[in-house]
Parts: sequence; C-alpha cells; structure tokens
Amino acid sequence: MTMVHEKNLTTRIRNIDLNLLKIFNAVYCERNLSDAAQMLCVSQPAVSNALKRLRELYDDPLFVRTSSGMMPSPRAQDLVGPIQEALKQVDATLSLDERFRPEISHRTFTVALTDYGEFYFLPRMVRRLTEEAPGVGIVCLPNPGATLGVELKSGAVDLVWDWVRIDDPDYHVDAVFDDNGYCVVRKGHPEIDGELSLNQYLAAEHVALRPTRQHHPKIERALERRGLQRKVVAEVSHLTVIPRVVARTDLIATMPKRLAMLYGEVLDLQVLKNPVYDDAVTVYQMWHDHFDGDEGHRWFRRLAKEVAMAG
Repeated sequence: MTMVHEKNLTTRIRNIDLNLLKIFNAVYCERNLSDAAQMLCVSQPAVSNALKRLRELYDDPLFVRTSSGMMPSPRAQDLVGPIQEALKQVDATLSLDERFRPEISHRTFTVALTDYGEFYFLPRMVRRLTEEAPGVGIVCLPNPGATLGVELKSGAVDLVWDWVRIDDPDYHVDAVFDDNGYCVVRKGHPEIDGELSLNQYLAAEHVALRPTRQHHPKIERALERRGLQRKVVAEVSHLTVIPRVVARTDLIATMPKRLAMLYGEVLDLQVLKNPVYDDAVTVYQMWHDHFDGDEGHRWFRRLAKEVAMAG
C-alpha cells in the first residue's frame, strides 16, 4: 500500500462514525425510518440525519422511498454484506475475554416463538430467567419464525421457533420438541362422548387456524393425502382462540396435545385422540451463524431448549 493511499484511507476512516453503519444496517433490515429508530432506541430525526451523511459519504441515494418502504439501491445492496461483517467483527472484539455471566447480565434476547410457544412456553422461560438471570430480558415477536431470516442475519432477532425449517446453510436448525395433534370438543357434545371416530370427525363442523402463505396446517395435508376433507366453518388467526370457540359451540378442533390438555382442564373440554394421524410435529429452534459462538446466546438457547424438553 502506498503512502498516499494509506493517508487517503486514514482520512476516510476518520470520517466514518460507527453509528452510521449501525443505522445503515437498521434501515436496510427494517425498510422504514421509524422502525429503524425504534430498533436502535434513537429518534427518527437522528436516523434521517445519519442517512443524509451516509448518502454524502457514499455519493449515492442508498435508500429510495417507495410505497413498500425504503428500498435499497444497487449500491446499498453491495454495501450491506461488508457493513454487517464489519459490525460483527467489532462486536466480537468487544466480547473478547468477557465471559457471559447470566446472574449479572442485563442483556435482552428477542425471540419469535409462535403464539403456541409464547402462550405455553414463555411463562416457563420467564420463570427460569427470574431464578437464574434476573437482569436478563426477553422480547417476543408475533411473526412466524421461519419468515425472519433477514432479522436473524442482522442481529435484530436472536432466536426463532417454528415447525417450518429455514433451509439455508448460514442458519442453524435444532429440533427442540415434538407434539402430536389432538382434538378438543366440549363436554356434553350431542354426538361425541369419550372417543372420536374418523366418521364423526368428518361429519362434524370445525374451527381451524387460518392457513397462510407460510403455513399450511398438517391436518389439512394429512386429509388431502387420504382424499378427505373436513368441514371448516370458522377460521381464526391465533391458535389460542380456538379452545374458547370450542367451549361455547358444537365445533371441534385439532391442536397440539400440550395446549389441548391445558385448555381441556381450564375450560372443561374433552381431549381426544386425533383419528386422522398420530405422528408428531417437530418444532425447530433456529439462529444465524454469527450468533453460534456467542457465549450468552449459547446459554439462552440452551435454556430455551431445556424449557421445551421439560414440557
């Protein structure tokens, strides 16, 4: 490297504020200035001013406002990889010789657990954190975990649970628990009492989780393979709503066994073996490779898996 080149490089580095790179990354991930500001706990004007400086620094618009959000320019697409790697390297230097101690840590982990995971497992996670790491916080997102690849890569999300695997070598996938599909029906149902046959299942009316582009319920796939179809008369967006609908109607529902058993006791429901299939659904825990060696992250995902396996 020549002396002139070294001098120019030193001048350019002196003009770069590390916070600018963090803001670039946040805007790239969120596609929205307000959301980026919230992610970084700064004001929106601060993000706007930083974006102005970045545009001057790189002599490029970087992000263009559209109806779909702040879309990255081709130059921004080229920059995001090196910038994220640079932030990762800086973070690694800050953690050198710094052993994670959960009992004194004030770190916050952001996770997506699905509504089932949040309802059933989150209270158990919080209890463990209270006992072992009272200063550690947890934030849950409503998004399906497998849709959060960008957020995992950026570091905005630490960990996701989902029954849909992320099929990418940059992400780690670990099975955390299995759950069978059981059926729930109110006690006193006029047609069903103590057991459920396939004919009864097909003749009954059902409440079900609304299918999405990311998730097609296993019960529907199992029925399709057998050339069968159930009568779904009500669809809901959240799994935890289903048992309350069942408790007040003659509809039946298929749901994970743990949740069925819990609501069966609380709402006095019949919990019956599913006559369509009896194999388990696997839920996976997933994280990006750049978290894999993080001592705190390893501790947290081990705790999460222990909670899941304990049931």
